[in-house]
Amino acid sequence: MTGQPDLLVRAALCYEQTGAYADAARCHEEAGHRLKAAELWEQAGDPVRAAECWQRAGRPRRAGRCLLAARRFEAAAECFEQAGDLLRAGWTLVTLTRSFATAEQLFALARAGNPGERLRRGLGRDLAVALAYGERAALLGTLGAVPDRLASLSPARERQEAEVWAVTAADQVGRPDLAALVFAASYHAGVTGCADRWQHWAARALGDTTGVPTGPAPPGAG
Repeated sequence: MTGQPDLLVRAALCYEQTGAYADAARCHEEAGHRLKAAELWEQAGDPVRAAECWQRAGRPRRAGRCLLAARRFEAAAECFEQAGDLLRAGWTLVTLTRSFATAEQLFALARAGNPGERLRRGLGRDLAVALAYGERAALLGTLGAVPDRLASLSPARERQEAEVWAVTAADQVGRPDLAALVFAASYHAGVTGCADRWQHWAARALGDTTGVPTGPAPPGAG
């Protein structure tokens, strides 16, 4: 009996070397190696099984990402909430489900430790209100303030998060003009990848990329 886990690990290694990731994952699960099993289930293209392993291993945030990939949006939001990431939980619900009232409650409870998080909490809460009750004034006001606030946010990932959230919110309420202003501010702030996101958005939302930058802003452009 004492050699059983070792035999399972050896079998898992053989399976992994041949690309049989699901079989390798099963061996690691049986051996009690949940983290490795979760990684292998991801490689096997089974995000639901991966999420189960991540949950049992005490990694609810990673489980939530897997459930997003599996389009299990409500379950993903529950994982993010369990991980203490109420902003991500609320955003998942408000943008990918119709649980707007629950999303509003999550945003009301969410802690925001820096200006970027506070901005995103406001965007999420105001979007939930707009979608749940049709009251758009607060959201339009928050969206209108994003271009002036975006460049001052730190760390850098908060600028990108604010851009993505603001553009998504503008799309949800049919305001491509506000989305374009956010992209312009993000571009001049030198946010990584902004030009590519702007190009893709313009092609999808407007059907035309004329005038949209194709590369990063030159130094000092902002």
